[in-house]
Amino acid sequence: MTQGNRPDPFEEAAGWHARLDAPEMDWEAFGAWLDARPANRAAYDRIAMLDADIAAAAPAIAVRLPANDEPEAIALPRRPILWLAGAGAAAMLAVALALPSMITHPAAPRDIATRADETRNLKLADGSSIRIDRASRLRVTEGASPVVEIAQGTANFSVRHDPARSFIVRAGGYEVRDVGTRFDVSSSNESVVVAVAEGAVSVARSGQDDGVAVTAGQRLDLAAGAARRSRVDPATVGSWSSGRLVYDNAPLALVAGDISRYAGARLVVDPSAAGMRFSGVLTIGDGSHLVDQVQKLLPVRARRAGGLVHLERAG
Repeated sequence: MTQGNRPDPFEEAAGWHARLDAPEMDWEAFGAWLDARPANRAAYDRIAMLDADIAAAAPAIAVRLPANDEPEAIALPRRPILWLAGAGAAAMLAVALALPSMITHPAAPRDIATRADETRNLKLADGSSIRIDRASRLRVTEGASPVVEIAQGTANFSVRHDPARSFIVRAGGYEVRDVGTRFDVSSSNESVVVAVAEGAVSVARSGQDDGVAVTAGQRLDLAAGAARRSRVDPATVGSWSSGRLVYDNAPLALVAGDISRYAGARLVVDPSAAGMRFSGVLTIGDGSHLVDQVQKLLPVRARRAGGLVHLERAG
Protein backbone atom coordinates (compact mmCIF):
# COMPACT_ATOMS: atom_id res chain seq x y z
CA MET A 1 0.00 0.00 0.00
CA THR A 2 1.23 3.50 -0.79
CA GLN A 3 0.16 7.03 0.06
CA GLY A 4 0.21 8.76 -3.28
CA ASN A 5 3.64 7.93 -4.66
CA ARG A 6 5.12 7.27 -1.21
CA PRO A 7 5.29 3.88 0.50
CA ASP A 8 3.04 3.38 3.51
CA PRO A 9 5.23 4.33 6.53
CA PHE A 10 3.55 1.63 8.65
CA GLU A 11 4.51 -1.10 6.18
CA GLU A 12 8.06 0.24 6.09
CA ALA A 13 8.16 0.50 9.88
CA ALA A 14 7.01 -3.13 10.22
CA GLY A 15 9.74 -4.15 7.79
CA TRP A 16 12.45 -2.38 9.78
CA HIS A 17 11.07 -3.80 13.04
CA ALA A 18 11.17 -7.32 11.61
CA ARG A 19 14.83 -6.95 10.63
CA LEU A 20 16.14 -5.68 13.98
CA ASP A 21 17.32 -9.17 14.96
CA ALA A 22 19.05 -9.85 11.63
CA PRO A 23 22.88 -9.95 11.68
CA GLU A 24 22.92 -7.92 8.48
CA MET A 25 20.69 -5.16 9.89
CA ASP A 26 21.71 -1.86 8.23
CA TRP A 27 21.65 0.60 11.16
CA GLU A 28 22.86 3.50 9.01
CA ALA A 29 19.96 3.04 6.58
CA PHE A 30 17.52 2.62 9.47
CA GLY A 31 18.69 5.92 10.98
CA ALA A 32 18.37 7.67 7.62
CA TRP A 33 14.84 6.32 7.20
CA LEU A 34 13.83 7.57 10.68
CA ASP A 35 15.19 11.04 9.86
CA ALA A 36 13.59 11.22 6.41
CA ARG A 37 10.05 12.11 7.56
CA PRO A 38 8.31 12.72 10.92
CA ALA A 39 5.69 10.20 9.74
CA ASN A 40 8.33 7.47 9.63
CA ARG A 41 9.32 7.99 13.24
CA ALA A 42 5.69 8.18 14.40
CA ALA A 43 4.86 4.97 12.50
CA TYR A 44 7.81 3.11 13.96
CA ASP A 45 6.97 4.22 17.52
CA ARG A 46 3.40 2.94 17.10
CA ILE A 47 4.59 -0.40 15.71
CA ALA A 48 7.13 -0.87 18.51
CA MET A 49 4.71 0.17 21.28
CA LEU A 50 1.94 -2.11 19.98
CA ASP A 51 4.40 -4.98 19.76
CA ALA A 52 5.54 -4.31 23.34
CA ASP A 53 1.98 -4.23 24.69
CA ILE A 54 1.01 -7.52 23.04
CA ALA A 55 4.24 -9.19 24.14
CA ALA A 56 3.66 -8.09 27.74
CA ALA A 57 0.12 -9.52 27.72
CA ALA A 58 1.06 -12.70 25.84
CA PRO A 59 1.19 -15.10 28.84
CA ALA A 60 -2.26 -14.04 30.06
CA ILE A 61 -3.66 -14.25 26.53
CA ALA A 62 -2.32 -17.77 26.07
CA VAL A 63 -4.16 -18.96 29.19
CA ARG A 64 -7.48 -17.74 27.74
CA LEU A 65 -7.08 -19.33 24.30
CA PRO A 66 -9.13 -22.52 23.60
CA ALA A 67 -7.57 -25.78 24.73
CA ASN A 68 -5.73 -27.76 22.05
CA ASP A 69 -4.51 -31.33 21.90
CA GLU A 70 -1.18 -29.99 20.69
CA PRO A 71 -0.21 -27.21 23.12
CA GLU A 72 2.80 -26.24 21.06
CA ALA A 73 0.48 -25.19 18.25
CA ILE A 74 -0.72 -22.18 20.25
CA ALA A 75 2.63 -21.09 21.64
CA LEU A 76 2.90 -17.35 21.25
CA PRO A 77 5.79 -16.06 19.12
CA ARG A 78 8.49 -13.80 20.52
CA ARG A 79 7.36 -11.05 18.16
CA PRO A 80 3.54 -11.42 17.86
CA ILE A 81 2.76 -8.29 15.86
CA LEU A 82 5.05 -9.40 13.03
CA TRP A 83 4.00 -13.08 13.00
CA LEU A 84 0.22 -13.02 13.31
CA ALA A 85 -2.01 -12.17 10.37
CA GLY A 86 -5.66 -11.82 9.38
CA ALA A 87 -8.43 -12.87 11.76
CA GLY A 88 -5.98 -14.51 14.17
CA ALA A 89 -4.11 -11.26 14.61
CA ALA A 90 -7.34 -9.32 15.07
CA ALA A 91 -8.55 -11.74 17.72
CA MET A 92 -5.26 -11.67 19.58
CA LEU A 93 -5.16 -7.87 19.45
CA ALA A 94 -8.74 -7.66 20.73
CA VAL A 95 -7.90 -9.84 23.71
CA ALA A 96 -4.77 -7.78 24.41
CA LEU A 97 -6.71 -4.52 24.35
CA ALA A 98 -9.45 -5.99 26.55
CA LEU A 99 -6.98 -7.05 29.24
CA PRO A 100 -5.00 -3.91 30.15
CA SER A 101 -4.52 -5.13 33.72
CA MET A 102 -2.46 -8.06 32.43
CA ILE A 103 0.29 -5.82 31.10
CA THR A 104 3.21 -5.59 33.50
CA HIS A 105 3.27 -2.35 35.46
CA PRO A 106 6.56 -0.56 36.09
CA ALA A 107 8.30 -1.32 39.35
CA ALA A 108 8.83 1.38 41.94
CA PRO A 109 11.61 3.75 40.86
CA ARG A 110 15.06 3.50 42.46
CA ASP A 111 17.17 6.57 43.13
CA ILE A 112 20.89 5.95 42.75
CA ALA A 113 23.72 8.34 43.57
CA THR A 114 27.45 7.69 43.30
CA ARG A 115 30.13 9.45 45.31
CA ALA A 116 32.97 11.46 43.76
CA ASP A 117 35.27 8.43 44.13
CA GLU A 118 32.77 5.71 43.20
CA THR A 119 31.45 4.03 40.07
CA ARG A 120 28.71 1.45 40.14
CA ASN A 121 27.43 -1.38 37.95
CA LEU A 122 23.69 -2.06 37.84
CA LYS A 123 22.06 -5.11 36.27
CA LEU A 124 18.39 -4.78 35.29
CA ALA A 125 15.82 -7.56 35.33
CA ASP A 126 15.52 -7.51 31.53
CA GLY A 127 19.23 -8.33 31.13
CA SER A 128 20.38 -4.80 30.34
CA SER A 129 23.22 -3.27 32.34
CA ILE A 130 24.23 0.26 33.37
CA ARG A 131 27.67 1.43 34.42
CA ILE A 132 27.29 4.65 36.41
CA ASP A 133 30.12 7.19 36.54
CA ARG A 134 31.33 9.11 39.59
CA ALA A 135 29.23 11.88 41.11
CA SER A 136 26.14 10.87 39.15
CA ARG A 137 22.47 10.85 40.15
CA LEU A 138 19.93 8.60 38.40
CA ARG A 139 16.41 7.34 38.84
CA VAL A 140 15.75 3.87 37.41
CA THR A 141 12.25 2.51 36.76
CA GLU A 142 12.11 -1.06 35.49
CA GLY A 143 9.23 -2.71 33.65
CA ALA A 144 8.19 -3.62 30.11
CA SER A 145 9.99 -0.50 28.89
CA PRO A 146 12.65 0.56 31.42
CA VAL A 147 13.13 4.30 32.01
CA VAL A 148 16.32 5.89 33.36
CA GLU A 149 16.36 9.58 34.30
CA ILE A 150 19.79 11.18 34.64
CA ALA A 151 19.70 14.24 36.89
CA GLN A 152 23.46 14.65 36.76
CA GLY A 153 26.47 12.74 35.53
CA THR A 154 27.21 10.00 33.03
CA ALA A 155 26.13 6.42 32.47
CA ASN A 156 27.05 3.77 29.93
CA PHE A 157 24.20 1.52 28.81
CA SER A 158 24.38 -1.99 27.40
CA VAL A 159 20.81 -2.77 26.41
CA ARG A 160 19.67 -6.31 25.73
CA HIS A 161 18.12 -6.51 22.28
CA ASP A 162 14.38 -7.11 22.47
CA PRO A 163 12.16 -5.74 19.68
CA ALA A 164 9.11 -6.09 21.95
CA ARG A 165 10.11 -3.14 24.10
CA SER A 166 12.09 0.08 24.13
CA PHE A 167 14.61 1.40 26.64
CA ILE A 168 14.26 5.10 27.48
CA VAL A 169 16.86 7.46 28.95
CA ARG A 170 15.82 11.02 29.91
CA ALA A 171 18.36 13.76 30.55
CA GLY A 172 18.34 17.56 30.40
CA GLY A 173 14.96 17.82 28.66
CA TYR A 174 15.80 15.16 26.04
CA GLU A 175 14.69 11.58 25.58
CA VAL A 176 16.87 8.81 24.18
CA ARG A 177 15.05 5.71 22.89
CA ASP A 178 16.85 2.46 22.25
CA VAL A 179 15.89 -1.11 21.34
CA GLY A 180 19.24 -2.81 21.83
CA THR A 181 22.69 -1.29 21.67
CA ARG A 182 25.60 0.16 23.68
CA PHE A 183 25.80 3.90 24.28
CA ASP A 184 26.77 6.72 26.67
CA VAL A 185 24.61 9.57 27.96
CA SER A 186 26.10 12.53 29.88
CA SER A 187 24.18 15.39 31.48
CA SER A 188 25.91 18.38 33.05
CA ASN A 189 25.61 22.17 33.12
CA GLU A 190 22.55 22.26 30.83
CA SER A 191 24.23 20.15 28.15
CA VAL A 192 23.57 16.56 27.08
CA VAL A 193 25.88 14.28 25.12
CA VAL A 194 24.87 11.00 23.50
CA ALA A 195 27.57 8.73 22.03
CA VAL A 196 26.80 5.36 20.42
CA ALA A 197 29.20 2.43 20.27
CA GLU A 198 26.85 -0.18 18.78
CA GLY A 199 23.42 -0.10 17.17
CA ALA A 200 21.37 3.10 17.05
CA VAL A 201 19.27 5.35 19.28
CA SER A 202 16.68 8.04 18.65
CA VAL A 203 17.09 11.40 20.42
CA ALA A 204 14.24 13.91 20.74
CA ARG A 205 13.12 16.69 23.03
CA SER A 206 10.95 15.26 25.79
CA GLY A 207 7.34 15.04 24.69
CA GLN A 208 8.15 15.32 20.98
CA ASP A 209 8.30 12.66 18.27
CA ASP A 210 10.51 14.35 15.68
CA GLY A 211 13.90 13.22 16.96
CA VAL A 212 17.10 12.33 15.15
CA ALA A 213 18.85 8.98 14.86
CA VAL A 214 22.34 8.57 16.28
CA THR A 215 24.07 5.45 14.99
CA ALA A 216 27.22 3.55 15.92
CA GLY A 217 30.29 5.77 15.65
CA GLN A 218 28.32 8.99 16.09
CA ARG A 219 28.00 11.51 18.88
CA LEU A 220 25.34 14.18 19.43
CA ASP A 221 26.13 17.27 21.54
CA LEU A 222 23.06 19.17 22.78
CA ALA A 223 23.51 22.56 24.42
CA ALA A 224 21.71 25.92 24.40
CA GLY A 225 19.02 24.53 22.09
CA ALA A 226 21.54 23.57 19.41
CA ALA A 227 22.56 20.08 18.29
CA ARG A 228 25.91 19.11 16.80
CA ARG A 229 26.57 15.67 15.36
CA SER A 230 30.14 14.36 15.01
CA ARG A 231 32.06 11.14 14.50
CA VAL A 232 33.41 9.20 17.46
CA ASP A 233 35.59 6.13 17.70
CA PRO A 234 33.22 3.44 19.08
CA ALA A 235 36.10 2.06 21.14
CA THR A 236 36.28 5.33 23.12
CA VAL A 237 32.60 5.36 24.12
CA GLY A 238 32.55 4.75 27.87
CA SER A 239 36.32 5.23 28.14
CA TRP A 240 35.76 7.03 31.48
CA SER A 241 35.19 3.58 33.02
CA SER A 242 38.85 2.76 32.33
CA GLY A 243 40.08 6.06 33.78
CA ARG A 244 40.33 8.15 30.59
CA LEU A 245 38.39 11.02 29.05
CA VAL A 246 38.74 10.99 25.26
CA TYR A 247 37.71 14.02 23.17
CA ASP A 248 37.70 14.81 19.48
CA ASN A 249 37.07 18.51 18.75
CA ALA A 250 34.78 18.80 21.80
CA PRO A 251 33.59 22.22 23.05
CA LEU A 252 35.60 23.37 26.07
CA ALA A 253 32.33 23.82 27.97
CA LEU A 254 31.65 20.09 27.61
CA VAL A 255 35.15 19.23 28.84
CA ALA A 256 34.70 21.60 31.79
CA GLY A 257 31.41 19.93 32.70
CA ASP A 258 33.04 16.50 32.70
CA ILE A 259 36.00 17.65 34.80
CA SER A 260 33.66 19.26 37.35
CA ARG A 261 32.40 15.83 38.36
CA TYR A 262 35.88 14.53 39.07
CA ALA A 263 37.74 17.59 40.38
CA GLY A 264 35.44 18.37 43.30
CA ALA A 265 34.81 21.92 42.04
CA ARG A 266 32.61 23.37 39.35
CA LEU A 267 34.43 24.62 36.24
CA VAL A 268 32.98 27.39 34.07
CA VAL A 269 34.31 28.69 30.78
CA ASP A 270 34.77 32.46 30.58
CA PRO A 271 33.67 34.27 27.39
CA SER A 272 37.32 34.71 26.37
CA ALA A 273 37.63 30.92 25.93
CA ALA A 274 34.05 30.13 24.94
CA GLY A 275 34.92 29.22 21.35
CA MET A 276 37.74 26.81 22.20
CA ARG A 277 37.54 23.13 21.34
CA PHE A 278 39.64 20.28 22.63
CA SER A 279 40.99 17.04 21.16
CA GLY A 280 43.03 14.69 23.27
CA VAL A 281 43.05 12.26 26.18
CA LEU A 282 42.87 13.23 29.85
CA THR A 283 43.80 10.81 32.63
CA ILE A 284 41.22 10.97 35.41
CA GLY A 285 43.16 9.54 38.37
CA ASP A 286 41.70 11.04 41.54
CA GLY A 287 40.51 14.08 39.56
CA SER A 288 42.92 16.53 41.18
CA HIS A 289 45.19 16.95 38.15
CA LEU A 290 42.61 17.26 35.37
CA VAL A 291 42.63 21.07 35.38
CA ASP A 292 46.44 21.04 35.19
CA GLN A 293 46.29 18.73 32.17
CA VAL A 294 43.90 21.04 30.34
CA GLN A 295 46.14 24.03 31.04
CA LYS A 296 49.09 22.17 29.53
CA LEU A 297 47.18 21.14 26.42
CA LEU A 298 45.24 24.36 25.71
CA PRO A 299 46.14 28.06 25.95
CA VAL A 300 43.95 28.53 29.02
CA ARG A 301 44.54 29.31 32.66
CA ALA A 302 42.46 28.43 35.69
CA ARG A 303 41.35 31.13 38.11
CA ARG A 304 39.47 30.35 41.32
CA ALA A 305 36.82 32.86 42.40
CA GLY A 306 33.54 32.60 44.25
CA GLY A 307 33.85 28.87 44.76
CA LEU A 308 34.21 28.27 41.00
CA VAL A 309 37.15 27.49 38.75
CA HIS A 310 37.11 29.83 35.75
CA LEU A 311 38.85 28.71 32.56
CA GLU A 312 39.94 31.78 30.61
CA ARG A 313 42.13 32.30 27.59
CA ALA A 314 45.77 32.64 28.60
CA GLY A 315 47.68 35.79 27.59
